[in-house]
Amino acid sequence: MTYLAALSLSLCLGVSCDTELYFEECVYSLLIRYDYNEENTTTDNKILYWISDIDEYIFDDQGVLLATRKVTESICAENLDSEVALRPGRYSVLALGNVDGRSVVWDAATGEAPLVGQTRREDMRMTLRNAEAFPDGTTGPCEELYYGYRSFSVGEIGQSVVRVDMINAHFQLRFRVTWKNRVHMPDVGNYYAVMGDTPSQYELMPQYVYLPREFEALPHDPETQDPYLTRDNRVIHYIPRTAIPDTNILRHRDSTYLNADFEVWGTIVGYRIKSETNAVLNLYYTGDGDVLTDEDPMVFPHGIDLQQYFDWFQYDLDHELKQEYAIDIVIDGDAIQLAPLEGMSIADWSDGGFL
Repeated sequence: MTYLAALSLSLCLGVSCDTELYFEECVYSLLIRYDYNEENTTTDNKILYWISDIDEYIFDDQGVLLATRKVTESICAENLDSEVALRPGRYSVLALGNVDGRSVVWDAATGEAPLVGQTRREDMRMTLRNAEAFPDGTTGPCEELYYGYRSFSVGEIGQSVVRVDMINAHFQLRFRVTWKNRVHMPDVGNYYAVMGDTPSQYELMPQYVYLPREFEALPHDPETQDPYLTRDNRVIHYIPRTAIPDTNILRHRDSTYLNADFEVWGTIVGYRIKSETNAVLNLYYTGDGDVLTDEDPMVFPHGIDLQQYFDWFQYDLDHELKQEYAIDIVIDGDAIQLAPLEGMSIADWSDGGFL
């Protein structure tokens, strides 16, 4: 079944969009409707606002890789829908949005790229391997990744239609640094931010699932929780498993800028973090120099413990569908105060909680 279905699939991809030729060459038995509802904040499909393409991995009923393709926007399909020809049976799909080469998908059993007819879905991994490298040992940001998973069936008659909900599969921290006392205003020059130490690898089978109308993440069990329906338009979100803490530890770095109001703004993008991640943020000053080293002076003498901040505001890092945060950082002498950038009351950690 695997070889024939994969052959059928490969012959049916990329055909003409002319209606008559389209259906003469191939009758599609499956429509995968990729949807992004911005983590349950809208009923509209916002996928084209955030996702440029999707790497699609389809597995047979034994969990063996059947076919893979890159889904892009096309005049043939609405949004990023995918039409596939499959024989009747049970299948599953893993979908990754915006992978541009910085992240690499591989087979944990072989250490190589996934191979049709061999790779099993539980061995699928994605690692940040090709991010920009800097002289101080830090790396640049990962892609703004998105993730989806779904199980489904293809029936004997008609076309199966399954919805795959994508979720935000990256961590993004936006921050603004201001100085409360003009006596301690920052020096004019170049700054850059570093966040470490964060694991940068996923196991691509889901760790948690948000079922329809549920407001909590449940541990995912493919044996008992995967529906194999031929038509399924329910909203179901899945969260991939973030690697164990000692896997592919990276220190992310990004440039920042000092504006005319003497505020430093910056953004850090990496893989999703967990409640036990030792995520510490620091800001470095390089003056007029472009060469960055570990000896560049730190703006925060001992770093900002982001995990303590997330705990204070009760963010559930393990289960949240979206890990995008905006923080106000106010320097007042030797004290550092933090608050959500949207304007909540500043949490004063001048007692040493962050220093």
